[in-house]
Amino acid sequence: MKNKFGEQLGKFLNFSNISINEFAERVGTTPKNMIDIVKGNVSITQNMIYNISFVTGISVDYIENVERSFRNKNIIDEFLKRNNITITQFINKFKYNEFSKLYDFQFTDIKDKYNIAEDILKYLRITSPDLIYKDSNSILYKSRNDKPELLALWLEHCYRCVMKQDIKDYKKENIMNVVEFIRNEAKNNRFNKEKLIKVFNDNGIFLAIEPDLKGSKIRGAFRVLNDKPAIYITTKHKRYADIYFALFHELAHCKSDFNRAKSGSIVSTMDDVEIEDYEIKADKTALNWMVSDDIYDQIKRNYSKDMGNSIIMPFVVYRLALDGIITYSSKFYQDNNKLIDIDL
Repeated sequence: MKNKFGEQLGKFLNFSNISINEFAERVGTTPKNMIDIVKGNVSITQNMIYNISFVTGISVDYIENVERSFRNKNIIDEFLKRNNITITQFINKFKYNEFSKLYDFQFTDIKDKYNIAEDILKYLRITSPDLIYKDSNSILYKSRNDKPELLALWLEHCYRCVMKQDIKDYKKENIMNVVEFIRNEAKNNRFNKEKLIKVFNDNGIFLAIEPDLKGSKIRGAFRVLNDKPAIYITTKHKRYADIYFALFHELAHCKSDFNRAKSGSIVSTMDDVEIEDYEIKADKTALNWMVSDDIYDQIKRNYSKDMGNSIIMPFVVYRLALDGIITYSSKFYQDNNKLIDIDL
């Protein structure tokens, strides 16, 4: 890949009637090196950038930006060659048109495929595509349709959302404050995203409830940001118990896997395979918060009777359906685990 600034510099020299040899002498380099620069075959050193700027009047910032783009595109090109894919195949993995619309992101040049790739790396705050595929990006991301590119975009989008939040001090005992708030909301068939975020923030926990790109199958994630817990969930969950189970699951990670999450995101998907022990443990904790195991054992024996006001029906039917005792399509399930009446 050629360095575009070299081409621009060549045009400048032609317009100014300055020979390669003369210009090389003016900026303190050899004619051979200047030929390589003009042909776009080499990167330009920082000292040479200053010299060229001084002699030509072209701003240092402009030359540095072109140089940075040249280096980035070379890194991308090397990645493509190692992985035997085209630039089109690579950017398509990010569903970049959908990404742009969903997260309100504007590409600097939608016609330049390398520019699209470069903008994506800038959005993800990484210098190489290889970093997307490092294990540290997700401790758990095992899916039949493994799409780490979509996961990376969603995690970054959620991060940018929570960085706008005003968060208070976190203590481990705060988790149960949030659990009790959620239980009360579910009991009354309430869901208020802004109120949830405020309660989480007041208890020292970042919270993002944000849509993911189609095909990612992400359910949620738990991270630790500078010693503060952060919970991200997608907007796939359309019923009260579904979304609150997702929140409980991530809160369970907050309770048990805080140190583990310091080294990367613990990501849950809709079709986890080879589930790790800590994921199973998080599910069990979440289900017990919904309906305690001892009460649930009694309910399973006669779930059709009047169970009074002490239990939370959306959570009861969620566990019954999960265990195959009732079906998700049954009227009993759908009447008691209603659709959330707002657009997530």
